[in-house]
Amino acid sequence: MKKQDSLTAQFIRLLTAAGLGCLVLFAALQGLLVGALGWYDSHSDLRGRETGRLLAEFQDYVTAEGLASTDAAAITGWVGQRDFTLLELYRDQVLVYSSFVPDRADVGAEGRPAPFYDWMPRADITFADGQLQALLYYDPALAWGRVGTTALMVLCVALFLLIFLLGCRRIVRYICLLSGEIQAMEGGDLSHPVTIRGRDELTALASCLDAMRLSLRRQHQEEAEAAARVKGLITEMSHDLRTPLTTLLLYTEIVAGGRYQSRAQLEEYLGKIDAKARQIKQLSDNLFEYALVTRDTAAALDPPAPFCQVFEEPLADFAAQLDESGFGCLFELEGDGQARLRVCRPYIRRIIDNIASNILKYADPAQPAAVRMVREGGKIGLAFSNAALPPDPGGEGTKVGLVSVGTMMEKMHAEVRVSQTDRAFCITLLFPIADPIADE
Repeated sequence: MKKQDSLTAQFIRLLTAAGLGCLVLFAALQGLLVGALGWYDSHSDLRGRETGRLLAEFQDYVTAEGLASTDAAAITGWVGQRDFTLLELYRDQVLVYSSFVPDRADVGAEGRPAPFYDWMPRADITFADGQLQALLYYDPALAWGRVGTTALMVLCVALFLLIFLLGCRRIVRYICLLSGEIQAMEGGDLSHPVTIRGRDELTALASCLDAMRLSLRRQHQEEAEAAARVKGLITEMSHDLRTPLTTLLLYTEIVAGGRYQSRAQLEEYLGKIDAKARQIKQLSDNLFEYALVTRDTAAALDPPAPFCQVFEEPLADFAAQLDESGFGCLFELEGDGQARLRVCRPYIRRIIDNIASNILKYADPAQPAAVRMVREGGKIGLAFSNAALPPDPGGEGTKVGLVSVGTMMEKMHAEVRVSQTDRAFCITLLFPIADPIADE
């Protein structure tokens, strides 16, 4: 059996793989970006062009706002809006403003010349209180690198989410598939198997659903078969009851109308009326027996008991019933009489009574009925056989009694076999032998 792979472990692996992959990609792309910007900065006049552009923008800002060299707050605000930008203002090489220390009121207060680097980009800026020289420190590669890094971060986060969603798509699609199959089961389609895929919690759920589907389908099949059997029995009973009822009504009309020739003929008609009434009673008893058995949902099996103890009393009554009706009976019960069986004692009595009734109705009294012990593997039981009378076209029965026997045997987890020809009938009952170790 494969080891179960939980959904939690799958999600952790997916998150880890997506996160590591995006981090590696981010590091690689950022390295390429920094290298490309550094190469471009060193092989072009990018810094000079951008610095000149910013100085021109600063002059336009000063002119538009009418700033004086003492308006440090406004100058600092302009510088603060631009990343990687530092500004220094000089008057006659004396530092009067620096964005390094914009709040220092004593910058250049002593009037001492500050270091002035001729190689730095500079420009004359006209303020409201005169002209100053501005030195602008600006690194466009770092500024563009920050923008590029932010874009790469957004790209990698989006890629991480995309990978995670694509990884979850398989699980979501499987859940949707199971949902559709459950809806099909709810609609009555039990023939389509539930898709079992993977080895996680959803796989276990799918296996349980498929087992439930098979159980429901088996129940429906059993219910359909039971309904078909009941319908067939009702049809046969209707036919078999109609024949003796018609005969019974015919003889009743004859007797009631006085249409008989003698006292002997009257007694003959009354005997036929009695026989047909008993036949109808037997049919109704068989039907009641079948209804009683099928109504029970389960048979309560007795504790294990020896074979001889289970069948001793029912077989004694069986022999007495046949003897009273003039039937002989031969017993061959040599075998393992101590084999232990788990049966329902009331069912055993009713089964043997049904078999006795069947013998009395259809067996040839000139030949004895035989009862012998049989054993097949882990099963043991009895075989009842008898010679049958020639078929009577007007006396066919519904075999409801045999159906009842089969139902009761099934509820005891036992097996029944019927073998019948025109001149012989045999019914075999086989019961599983109880395991003595399991019963201790």
